Amino acid sequence: MTERYVSDPLDLPAREPGFYRADLIFYGVDHSGSSYEARVFLNNPSADAKTPRTLEKGYAGRFHIFGHGGCFGDDEGHCEVRPRRPFDPRPEHPLTPATKTVIATDAVRRAIKQGKQVTVTIVPIVTSGTTKCDYNNVLGFQRIKVLTYR
Repeated sequence: MTERYVSDPLDLPAREPGFYRADLIFYGVDHSGSSYEARVFLNNPSADAKTPRTLEKGYAGRFHIFGHGGCFGDDEGHCEVRPRRPFDPRPEHPLTPATKTVIATDAVRRAIKQGKQVTVTIVPIVTSGTTKCDYNNVLGFQRIKVLTYR
């Protein structure tokens, strides 16, 4: 069974309804393993793959990862992402962590009506991978941010 993620409570923006858009931004997303769809729910820590994707169930949106399928290199450190030097003109390492944005305006507005904080639940639905992938622990990211635009 694929592990889902439930965040600690995150602070929401002020209760003023003056924003026209709200995003959930996921920084440092690992895409080295399986490909998957990440379904995002607010204030529904029991959400799973069978949970309806409705606002009433806290559904905020989704993002997709086209995974690399694991490391196929022979040498140790082959898939290790190393920091680049300043002004290095070469492209970043192919496994440099990604940033994913979910436009979640209606779900954030609903969460603000429920309180000052929100929990984020991410349910990964694995779509493909290889024998080098860990199908139970596909999610990996550094942090989540709630961002509103006025």
